[in-house]
Order: sequence, then C-alpha cells, then structure tokens
Amino acid sequence: MTPAPAVSVVLPCYNEAEYAQSAVERLLTQEGPSIELVLVDDASQDDTAAILTRLADEHESVRVILLPENGGVAAARETAVREARGDYIWFVDADDEWPTDAVAALLKAATEAEADIVCASAQVVSENQPPRAVGKLPATATITGAEALRELLIGDLTGHLWNKLFRRALLGRITFTRIRQHSDQAMVAQAFVEARTVAILHQDVYTYRLRGGSIIRSGSRRADSLRGLGEVVAQCVARVDVTALRHPDYRYYRARYNLLSRLKDATSGAYPPAERKTLVREIRGEMSLSGVMALARKKDAVRLALYSLGWASPRGYGILLDRAGGRL
Repeated sequence: MTPAPAVSVVLPCYNEAEYAQSAVERLLTQEGPSIELVLVDDASQDDTAAILTRLADEHESVRVILLPENGGVAAARETAVREARGDYIWFVDADDEWPTDAVAALLKAATEAEADIVCASAQVVSENQPPRAVGKLPATATITGAEALRELLIGDLTGHLWNKLFRRALLGRITFTRIRQHSDQAMVAQAFVEARTVAILHQDVYTYRLRGGSIIRSGSRRADSLRGLGEVVAQCVARVDVTALRHPDYRYYRARYNLLSRLKDATSGAYPPAERKTLVREIRGEMSLSGVMALARKKDAVRLALYSLGWASPRGYGILLDRAGGRL
C-alpha cells in the first residue's frame, strides 16, 4: 500500500456526468501535498459511475466507491470519510471551481495552527452578478470550536463544507445527519463542537457557482430537512452551554435561519393546501417576540420585517416572496 496521503478530497456525485470528469482532472492539478481523491457515486441514473470508474482506473491517486442505492449526500460523505486515508478531509462539489493551491493553503494553515478545522475565504458567483464573498471571517488567526459555533449562529461563518478543511479523526466523532437538504450545515455545527482549534485562512480556496434556478422558488420540499437541521443545531448549542439556548445569538439563528427558512418553504407552493396550512400553523406557533427582539438587536431590518410579516400574515408573506422571485 502506498503511504497515506496528507489530504483526502471527497467528491460525492449524483447524476454529475456533465461535470465529473472535469472536476477530477482539475483536482489532479492541485499543487503541493500528497492527496487522494475519494469519488462516491450515489447510484446515479446517468453515466457518472462509468466516468468515475474509468478515472480511477487511469489514476493511482483516484479511488471510486459505487453505492448500490441512492442514500443522499450525507450518507455518501460518511462512506467516503470512512474509506479515506488522509489526515485531513476536503469536501468539494463537481460543478464548482478552486485554485490549484487550495489544498496546499488549507493544509499549511492547519499544520501551523495544529488546527482541527480550517475556515477559509470563498466566493459565490451567479449569473449576471459580480462575485461576492462567502460569510465574514474573524480577524484573528485562530478561534476555539465554541467561538466558531457562535460565528455560525450569527452567520459570519457559514455552514458550507467546501471552504473548510477537517481533521479526519474529528469527523469520526460526528453524526452524518440524514437530511436531504442542509446536511452540510449540520455537519459543520457538529464539527465545531468537537474542535479545539479552528484556523482562519484569509485566502480564497473555492468558487461556488450558483446556477440558474437555484435561487428561485423551485418547489423543493425542505420542511423535514429544516426541522432536522434546527434540532441538530440546538443540540450542538446545548452541548457547549445549555443556557446559550436563551442567548440572543441562538435566538437570532433560530429566527433568521430556521423559522424564516421554514416559512419560505411552507409558502413556496410545493405543498397541497392542507399540508401547507399545517406547516404554517406549526411555524407560527414557534415564532415569538424573542425572535423579533433578536433580529432587532442585530439590526437586521429586512429579516425583521419579513419575520414580523410572516408571523402576522403568512399569506401576505407568501405573496411578497412570490413577487420577489423567492430572493428575499
């Protein structure tokens, strides 16, 4: 067996025949430390499995795992981590981009700080829009895992996986939450709780491409995923400090990232009237004055207005989001 690589790059794929080969070829040009590519096909219905298998045959540093049934991206990532050999793990998506020194920069930051996680700068690019930064990194070189969790709650550190490097041993202590959407944020929250040191890297390591249709109200049903994510984050906050569940930062997260997201989903037109009514009633029952106060404290005027409107008039809220194309 060849020596263990420094970093395992995990690429989960489902129907990625259009992008898979290009992604692997670009990953193979990474400079610096030794890497392995762990490719997971999640029972794709196109030619993805054949493409990944051929690439693994052609390149010694490429390994492929073919899952017999589609289990979702969380299960695919868990399988890859279990099979990975690198000390650190970097997760990527097939249709995005990254510089050739991304792995080297991430690993250097991790090594210098003896960090369990590295959080780096990244950009989002969407059609006809200039690139914009992902989140807002702390100014300090390192923070604790508990501090990183707080930064996640207020939205400065995001729940994306691709701008982070994780110690593989740490990922062995988290639960890969089986939710169809937002499982990445659930993983990040749990990882922060487990981390002692989180390094901050002010260097772009990733470009996330927001493709057509992904920012509009596409009709996806996210109620179960958002509810499950909310439960995971609450458990993570309580593990750090159970009293933090009453802290304005957690209440801000709950108002902005959970309740408003759930209300947006419930009023999206994806549900039949009876189910929609049940979901809206459930969400409004969880809304409270503490959420209003948390949004006001953060001076988040837009979401304060949306939260207040959604609480008072879900129908009016739904009409407003429809007119805005779901972009608020």
